[in-house]
Amino acid sequence: MKMNISIGDFFKSIVSLFFLSVIIVGCSPKSIQPKLEVLNTNMNSLIIGLEKFNDSTAWASGTAATILKTTDAGENWTSFNYAKIDSLQFRDIQPISDKEAIVLSAGEGELSKIFYFHEQSGWNQVFQMQNEEGFIDAVQFWGNGQGLVYGDAIDSLAYILKTTNFGRSWERIPTAPMANEGEGGFASSGSNILIEEGGEAWIATGANGSARVFYTQDYGRSWEVKSTPMIIGEFAGLTAIKKTSGKLWITGGDLAIADQVLDNVFFSEDNGENWTALPEHNIKGSFYGLAVTNYLENDFVIACGPNGAEIWLGEQQKWQVLSEEDIWTAKFIDARTALMAGRDGKMFKVVLE
Repeated sequence: MKMNISIGDFFKSIVSLFFLSVIIVGCSPKSIQPKLEVLNTNMNSLIIGLEKFNDSTAWASGTAATILKTTDAGENWTSFNYAKIDSLQFRDIQPISDKEAIVLSAGEGELSKIFYFHEQSGWNQVFQMQNEEGFIDAVQFWGNGQGLVYGDAIDSLAYILKTTNFGRSWERIPTAPMANEGEGGFASSGSNILIEEGGEAWIATGANGSARVFYTQDYGRSWEVKSTPMIIGEFAGLTAIKKTSGKLWITGGDLAIADQVLDNVFFSEDNGENWTALPEHNIKGSFYGLAVTNYLENDFVIACGPNGAEIWLGEQQKWQVLSEEDIWTAKFIDARTALMAGRDGKMFKVVLE
């Protein structure tokens, strides 16, 4: 069909298309970027444990028998010290309320202790390791007061403790999985236990050729064992396990390898039956801590260790370095805000914008 169009109409069409393209570009979604803020903890100990109670209240723990609490999402911190033994290493902490927490001291034999702490009543030791080869690594709770502690194997069974009263007392689980010789965990971030409501829990193992996941769906009464593709060795294996949007995430490495970029961040979409590696990242050596979130339908993963921290930007399918500081632990306190901490009392806030 023949159509007639004037030169004026033609230019009007071009101008209209130009402004339409400007509007479309202007309305295109902006790529989410992490913003890093340095926080002041007023301490110089190594911070290892980090856990939220709610979106504004979080607790942290570290060396020199020190724990910390914030009620304003990390802007200000109050410290508490166990003066009786000020050399203890508080490798993990689990909040019970905004004023009380269970604190885990890691070390060989009797240095492995568990404390109940309340701001008003102070410290109460509720567990002490009796085996001189024992070493506990991490603690986590379900909302109903049941919780788990994982430690290095001292016999043929994996060393798992359980509480049913928010940590006031602990008993060893007799139905734990069989342990490999020398299998244990790394008390490097308090992240090798993952708990979800309804009785599910995952424990990430390492050391002496092990890099496995123990899984329960009935509060630890029975267990499955899952293999992973993580690097193995005497000082290698898993250090952290997290979950978001139906995906399990693991990290770790080999503590003897600090000068190479390792293939050490994986995810599983079928509860650990199969694993996929994220593309090569930037930070060399092992990662100790892991934090994950799904924000605006995109996965964001923070992995951190002695050589620094970086974040996986799900929408952009790439890693971005956050810091080259010595950072051991990280935790998302809400869908878009994470805290990271490490050596010399250093603390950072990461906000997705």
